[in-house]
Amino acid sequence: MKYKIRFNTKKSKIFLTFLFSLFIFMNCSIPYEKFLVESGSNKIEIENAINNCPEQQEEGLRFLLENMPKRDLESLSAKFILENLDYSYKILNEVKWGKEIPTKIFLNYILPYSNIHERRDNWRKDFYDKFFEYVKDASTPSEATLKLNEIIWDILSVKYSTKRPKADQSPYETIEAGLASCTGLSILFVDVCRAVGIPARFVGIPLWKDKTGNHSWVEIWDNGWHYLGAAEVSELDKTWFTERAALADDSEWKHSIYAVSYKKTNMIFPPLFDSTATYIYADIITDRYNKEIRDNGKVQLGVRVFKNKNRVNAKIKIFTDSSRSQPLFIGNSKNEEYDYNDFLTFNLEPNKTYLILASYNFERKSKVIKLNSNKYQLVELNFN
Repeated sequence: MKYKIRFNTKKSKIFLTFLFSLFIFMNCSIPYEKFLVESGSNKIEIENAINNCPEQQEEGLRFLLENMPKRDLESLSAKFILENLDYSYKILNEVKWGKEIPTKIFLNYILPYSNIHERRDNWRKDFYDKFFEYVKDASTPSEATLKLNEIIWDILSVKYSTKRPKADQSPYETIEAGLASCTGLSILFVDVCRAVGIPARFVGIPLWKDKTGNHSWVEIWDNGWHYLGAAEVSELDKTWFTERAALADDSEWKHSIYAVSYKKTNMIFPPLFDSTATYIYADIITDRYNKEIRDNGKVQLGVRVFKNKNRVNAKIKIFTDSSRSQPLFIGNSKNEEYDYNDFLTFNLEPNKTYLILASYNFERKSKVIKLNSNKYQLVELNFN
């Protein structure tokens, strides 16, 4: 005897949807329901990302979702997430050092699509297409990093400037503006590094110990962490801020050095530009920069020179108060191409009086100062 089963179309669809969801719950190791609830109206996109994730990339997807800020769960598309995963895993097989990168380093410092609270741009494939050809023959992440820091700024027509639209620019906002401060440059450089298989992270200090301002820079991983300034051509671990970073102080949060971590930690990255961005996690790494500096009894005097509110490259001469015939030191102040806190410095004896003479375009300005015993001091001269 043959039996005919009649289906109510509407009820059948509901029942099949239930069975499919049950199958997902039983077979997916990702805590699926939690992410769907937190994603709100973006639920279908997160669901599509989970359903279409290749098995070999599931660990990466699980890591992203477990640590994903709520703002991203509510907004990122499945295409964004899956393309980010695909190109992150793809690059491991294409760079010479890919097999040497520990899984935990890959997950936290190549796979993530963001740094701080910048706008979320879908940059990974674009930057891979643009820059992999320049580093494909590099043997190490360090070699590739130095090459990228040398070439990408001219290719993208981006330079340092405090006249950028805002501090926390996304990569494409920086490229569109053609200008960025240390924060925007660092965000962009971290993303370019990650796109070509270099583990990288955003690092910052809210306020230098000498109180001259905050700063952001980049660390890359090559059998350990190494630092450099974005758009500042130099060797790794040798920058204009090395000595200043060595004076960072964990006893005060604002003088500590923080490395951003996509993975949740017990530390929040100080929200310098957005007080609501309490979803950015970090590790305090001050002790990596603290080095025993020989105290030679001298202080560092920094000099900035301005013309019409812009920093200019002026000739600087330092004289003692008692002898003004022969300068102690001669140097050139730094212009707008350099980080605002990267200024010409001189090592001088404390508790003495000095004459500072600045020459710029046939004009001269001078200032007499008496240095105290503070390790860092700053003087500014203005040609108005």
